[in-house]
Order: sequence, then C-alpha cells, then structure tokens
Amino acid sequence: MVLAQRTLAGRAAEALLHATITVPWERPVHAARLAFLARVACAGQLSVHVACGTDRLGFIDVAFGLTTVLTDIHNASLDILAQQFTDLHARLGPFPGGLQFRHLAVEALTSCEGFPPASIQHLTLQNLFNAHVHPARVHPRIMDTVLAAIADGGTCFVTESEATVLKACTRVQGMQLQLLGKAPGYYDEAVFMLQIHKSGGRQAAVARKPP
Repeated sequence: MVLAQRTLAGRAAEALLHATITVPWERPVHAARLAFLARVACAGQLSVHVACGTDRLGFIDVAFGLTTVLTDIHNASLDILAQQFTDLHARLGPFPGGLQFRHLAVEALTSCEGFPPASIQHLTLQNLFNAHVHPARVHPRIMDTVLAAIADGGTCFVTESEATVLKACTRVQGMQLQLLGKAPGYYDEAVFMLQIHKSGGRQAAVARKPP
C-alpha cells in the first residue's frame, strides 16, 4: 500500500515537474527538488518556501502530500502563483498535499503571523541573499530566524551563499548541519540540500529512508 502511494505520488510529481518549468535553466533545480523530496518527504509534513516570488518550485511539494506554504512580501506575486496553481490543479489534480499562500517577510517567520518555533520540516530559500534585499551584515540574524523556525531533523533547500551563513550559525548554536545533496542552481550558485540536527541526534525522517 505504501509503495503504491509512493508510486502515485511520484507520477504526480513528474507531471508537476514538467508543468512547473517555464525556462530551461529551471530544470536542474526542479529535478533536484523532485528527487530530494522523494527521499526525505513524509505526507502531512509542513513545507515552507521563503520569498518565493513567482517561482513555481513549491508546486512540486504538494505531490508528496506536504502541507506547503508559499510566502512573499508581494501580494501580486502570490496572486499569480495562486492562479497558476488553480490552473494546474484543474489539469493535473487532485494532489495529495495542499498549497497555501501567505504574505510574510522572512524576518517574521516565527512571529504570530508566521509559524511556531521548530514547526517547519522542510524550508526552502529562493535565492534570498542574491536578491540583495538585505545587507550582508544581517544575514546571520536572518539565518538565526530560519533555525528557530525549522524542526529538529528538518531540511533546508538553499543556495551556496545561504548554506555558508547557515553553517556558521549552526556552529555558533551548537547544532549539526548534514549535507544531503548538491545540484546546479538557478544562477552561478549550486543548490545545497541540508539537514539540521538541533539535538545532535540523527533520528530524523531522512535517516529512516534509504538514499
């Protein structure tokens, strides 16, 4: 039964993969996301995409039964994504997971408008630092917020520059950062797939699944 469910999820995800790609250079990132979630995702988990803009990468998550929340500070971008997902759902749905849209800044990730501390199992940053919205001096503070929001054993899907800051922050806080994978990115940076171990244990979902 479980194998059948995974097969169906994989088929839905493959269909979504093709539907979410708008330009050729998105394919490596979207394919990496698909393969990564096939390894680490469990239905019912919370997946949050930060500063997603009009990137449709988060659409893939719903095929794995994840409760997916796309966040951005621009309502217009979220409205575009909502309409695009409505169209995809009509063509390819229903999907095992659900998709939500929330007007939210990364600084407010753990605010009352955001998410409880340690509640996010899968967090994705969409080239947040490359957008140059935040000066470099506040990057560690932003990553501290990310670390507060993500669950013990949760995963991060980030660019190389974001991973570098995240590594420094986990070291300061006495956490462990495990590299699960690496893939070509949207621009000149690779995408890093990481797992956060806050307690030093390795009992998270990915550890129970074969690579």
